[in-house]
Amino acid sequence: MNRSLVLEAIKAAGQISRARVAEQVGLTKPTVSAIVDALLHEGVLRELGPGATAALGGRRPILLEFDSSSEYVVGVGVGVRRTAIVVANGRGVEVARTTFATPRSSPATALAKIASRTAATIAEAGVDADLVVGTGVVVPGLVDADQSTCLLAPNLGWRDVPVRELVSRQLGGQIFVHNTSQAAAVAESVEGAAVGVGDVVLLYASHGVGAGILADRRVFHGFRGLAGEIGHCVVPGASEPCRCGKRGCVETLASGPALARAGARAVEVGLATSIRPGARGKVTSEAVSAAAHAGDLVALQILADAGRVLGIAASWLVNVVNPAAVVVAGGLAEIGPPLLDPLEASLREHVLPQAASGLLVRRSALGQDAAVRGAVLLARQNTESYYRVVFRG
Repeated sequence: MNRSLVLEAIKAAGQISRARVAEQVGLTKPTVSAIVDALLHEGVLRELGPGATAALGGRRPILLEFDSSSEYVVGVGVGVRRTAIVVANGRGVEVARTTFATPRSSPATALAKIASRTAATIAEAGVDADLVVGTGVVVPGLVDADQSTCLLAPNLGWRDVPVRELVSRQLGGQIFVHNTSQAAAVAESVEGAAVGVGDVVLLYASHGVGAGILADRRVFHGFRGLAGEIGHCVVPGASEPCRCGKRGCVETLASGPALARAGARAVEVGLATSIRPGARGKVTSEAVSAAAHAGDLVALQILADAGRVLGIAASWLVNVVNPAAVVVAGGLAEIGPPLLDPLEASLREHVLPQAASGLLVRRSALGQDAAVRGAVLLARQNTESYYRVVFRG
């Protein structure tokens, strides 16, 4: 704990003296000096020489700096359509990236391909694999983070997949696995739309719908780590079958595939709309979004309907959790006002007035990077025994 306190103080400061570190973290100067000496010996820190003259005279302090090239972390954001791999240095700064179509095959084959691409990305970045201290993998489904197993990812067709075991066959080092929505919530809290906010709900709406909940800056996991699966709460009166096995789930009405189905139905019944099937003869959510932004009334109504459902789902979360901020992330958040405005109006209509008072509703600041940045932070925070760990209890 003391080591992580000292290390984070030095990382945050850029350049700092031992005495200043001791003052900031509340440790004795001998304790800080012992930790710093160990970190210097390991090559994690380096001395820069004397700083400015001491305010009261005397010897000038020796400044310390974290060597960001002394370690690296990797984030792997597995999406339903696309997978992103980011290699970052010890400060979390990206040094390399690869994005590709998520392999559509058995989980074992898909993860083997992802692990192979990860190893290749590390090598192409010129990073010594021995300096990679951890890899974070986030997947869009139910995850038992303690076991690093994906219990269910219906939109990938995965069930009871030992993600860490399969990935570690090709990648060394520590591997951590987490849920996409929860990881995105951490990313937005640390470096996105909810910086400085301790109690946050992130509504992740893309191919599926989920939520990440932060309580006092820590992920709320629930009994088995499954908290936040708002996409599989049933909307009264809805009957569309869901890939989870139930009917009428939120994501059957308000997700990428749901928008595509609504657009296809509008075309089939002959409504006056500019929505058109794509190259493969299928209407996509992107086609609905494009038509709405061009002023198509049918497309605008489809997005408004989806936004209202998401707003109701968000109101359930707000009434139960009472966050200070709701962040909307995922592919649907990229649609912007045609969906987000009805969402916020619906949220505020259905939530308790007392819970809505002062509530911030924000669009993701990280966009499509929220999940993979969450994966980078997952690796960083676990491997450092980071004293502000938010992924673990």
